[in-house]
Amino acid sequence: MESRVGKENFKSKIRRKKDFLRRAPKKSPYETILIVCEGEKTECNYFRDLCKFHILNTANIIVMNGEGSAPISVVDHAIEMTEKTADIDHVMCVFDCDEHSTFNQATDKIRQYKPKRNSKSKPRYHVFTSTPCFEVWLLLHFIYSTKPFLKSKNKSAADNLVSHLRQHWSDYTKNHLSLFSALNEKLESAFKNAKKLARHNEDVNSKNPATNIHELVDRLVNLKHHERSIQPLKLWSVI
Repeated sequence: MESRVGKENFKSKIRRKKDFLRRAPKKSPYETILIVCEGEKTECNYFRDLCKFHILNTANIIVMNGEGSAPISVVDHAIEMTEKTADIDHVMCVFDCDEHSTFNQATDKIRQYKPKRNSKSKPRYHVFTSTPCFEVWLLLHFIYSTKPFLKSKNKSAADNLVSHLRQHWSDYTKNHLSLFSALNEKLESAFKNAKKLARHNEDVNSKNPATNIHELVDRLVNLKHHERSIQPLKLWSVI
């Protein structure tokens, strides 16, 4: 007959195993970032591939889709997640300007938002946008251009941009799972072109094409190896 001590030891082992299975993944020393993107696959695939390429801890860098493609849906979902998730340092909301009617509403909400007293995290919020869409950042890996992308007869501005991107990268698809890896060799050129475009837009007060995705990419690429030298981000950034 099994002793009482043996039963207690067995139960203790079971409890420890259950505790281990419930335990959250161990975080690395660098900051914890939540990235919330529009409902399309492109942005999430890109940032997940970036994290995989640079071996960033998935307990530190959380990438998820917002509930819906509207900017306000992305912002609302980001706020909801941080209210119930502990120890998030930064929240990065990623969405397009395109033809979204809630673009200004979303950016205004980020500026004015104050965390609730019982929120599990009280992070700094940031907005990363592209006009007309995320593919501006991808295009800048190949060329520098200030040509605006506009709606035509049967195509949206985003559709026209994607068509232009495919002239330089014929294999591009929105469900591409290795976006960052495929473009990594051109990343230095993309940074250079994105900064040049930002300066141009500021000089001539232009917003099409535009993107500040390079700021977020630079943050993530340098996060693991040079976290002490990273410059602090603004409370919010809007193109």
